[in-house]
Amino acid sequence: MFCSIALMLATAEVIMRFAWKMGGWVERPIYRRSFNPYLRYELVPKAKTTNISINSDGLRGPEYPVDKPKDTFRIIMLGDSETLSVRLEQNQTLAAQLEAILNKHSGKIHYQVMNFGVEGYSTFQELEQLERKGLKYNPDLVILNYVLNDPEPGEYYFEKNFLIRHSALARYFFFRIKKSAIKKERKKLQIKDEIDNYYYYHQPKYFNPLKGAILEISDIAKKHGNKLVMVIFPTSSIMVKDFREKYPYWPLHKLIKTIPSDNIVFIDLIDEFNRLGLTPQQVSINYEYDESHKNAQALGVSAEYIYRVLKEQKIIPYNK
Repeated sequence: MFCSIALMLATAEVIMRFAWKMGGWVERPIYRRSFNPYLRYELVPKAKTTNISINSDGLRGPEYPVDKPKDTFRIIMLGDSETLSVRLEQNQTLAAQLEAILNKHSGKIHYQVMNFGVEGYSTFQELEQLERKGLKYNPDLVILNYVLNDPEPGEYYFEKNFLIRHSALARYFFFRIKKSAIKKERKKLQIKDEIDNYYYYHQPKYFNPLKGAILEISDIAKKHGNKLVMVIFPTSSIMVKDFREKYPYWPLHKLIKTIPSDNIVFIDLIDEFNRLGLTPQQVSINYEYDESHKNAQALGVSAEYIYRVLKEQKIIPYNK
């Protein structure tokens, strides 16, 4: 009986590994299934579209040697679609614009800002990406771009343990249980719109695990002698009329900045947008179609702001 059960489970495990593709990822030609259960999907190495080129390690942008060249300051930028920016040209992305500004003022130091953005990734996946891929590049600084749907408690996100990491069958059963529980919870709470969603995501039982992942990224950076710079992106969807009194997410921005770590530097882009008098309509790539992603000009403003904070906080080497 024991042998029969073991054989049945082994057969089911093999079938699930190859036949079941967990959903919840962006269906574009530039993506493929990842056999890392915590990433689930990833960019296809050397994939190309009209405006996107993926390098051989699955990152948007140019090739980077694993061994960091002499006099190079290397920055890893983690994030989701705001970081990847599929609708923009390579030189318009936040990573590319920040790199250009840094090198303009760099003196003898050469800066590399590596774009680790992947559409739909949460902070949990970004942590996994940093551990499995990012650290081999020996970064001098880690930038984590945070958007307000990052704590999403989706059925696709699992606790890290041996069983989940190594068993597709276990992941499938946990997935079905979580999916059913979340569906019931959302129905009970009558989640209807974006505002409901974002406050739902930031309730303690979902925000606290995310906070743990952020602190883990901070600890990894600190262990390697680096700071973690956390850039908060304000939402510029059609439900947001301005970034001042009517902005509905001020409490969430304040909550994020309460994450306790002496190794995290927070940069809230809403402060710079307000200083310059920019509106959600002006920073969105297509506000009328409820497109919250930032346009090239807004990312340029963001890059300038990040550069100023890095310089003022002495996070980057100073050159006259």
